[in-house]
Amino acid sequence: MDAPKPDTTNLLNYLYHDLSDHWWTVGMRATAHAILNNNTIANGPILELGCGNCTFLSELSENHSLVTKIGVDLNTQALQHGNSMINMQGTLVQGDFHHLPFTENSLALAIGLDAFDQTKANLKIALSESFRTLVKEGLLLIRVSAHPWLLGQHDQSFGTGRRYTKNEICSSITKAGFQIERFTYANTIMLLPAIIVRIAIKLQITSVKQQFSTPNILNILLTKILQMEASVLQLTSLPAGLSIYVLARKPK
Repeated sequence: MDAPKPDTTNLLNYLYHDLSDHWWTVGMRATAHAILNNNTIANGPILELGCGNCTFLSELSENHSLVTKIGVDLNTQALQHGNSMINMQGTLVQGDFHHLPFTENSLALAIGLDAFDQTKANLKIALSESFRTLVKEGLLLIRVSAHPWLLGQHDQSFGTGRRYTKNEICSSITKAGFQIERFTYANTIMLLPAIIVRIAIKLQITSVKQQFSTPNILNILLTKILQMEASVLQLTSLPAGLSIYVLARKPK
């Protein structure tokens, strides 16, 4: 018997509205901040590609209050949620990161967190557009899902169409013209539990949505664990994990 098809729309909307404080999203935002810390960012606007529920963009508003922040996403509900956030100090644009509505050499930093691995994403075009719009010495930070052999219903439910190997993502980034400054895996601690959960989902022992019914005390504990991992990532890179982060710079 075929497994039931995941309700992608409901889970994406659930992500936009109900998961801002979930341990995974909090931990992954902390990791992104940790990787950006101690890096020289050129003067100019910051763009988040596929900004989702805009929580990370609002945090950037707090850390870079004097810099223009822009979020781009195709999803109307995501942008509505972003516009409702009281600490949002950026401009939200409904658009496609394959065809960015910005001039060449106009952005200082472009960030794509779980955007370039989505089902309809064309990595080559997305990287080319990021390269075109960044100023010389501008930075690109991306996060994509790691390990193609883990691809399954969990990914499909959130619109993830592909998981990457280190060689695949790094090769694509360098071919686009970027110089890679940092590569690391992240969410290392949860790699083994995630493998077990993916097997359970495949066997229909549990479901994707049940993973997010986390007791508050466990949510706090897992959040602290990933925040600790983020602190480690300020000092060194990790050799394995569920996600890949790459920080790359457009040459002079």
